[in-house]
Amino acid sequence: AKATVGVSTTGVAGPGGGTEQTPVGTVFIGLADESGVEVVEIHVGGERDAVRALLDGAVDAACVLDANRLVLDELGT
Repeated sequence: AKATVGVSTTGVAGPGGGTEQTPVGTVFIGLADESGVEVVEIHVGGERDAVRALLDGAVDAACVLDANRLVLDELGT
């Protein structure tokens, strides 16, 4: 398989591990493709499971977008 996009996530889901600079709920989402690299920092409230669910959703969304792009490339649009 030939990868066309890279997705990364990291952060502090809790319940412990947060600091004043990087409190629990701080999440970084990275996306890299042929046009460059983008990193977004967001802050999520809630319990550990909510933070992890957000990360899972972000990765799923990036994969769907890349799959759509591949289909459009194949169709020549």
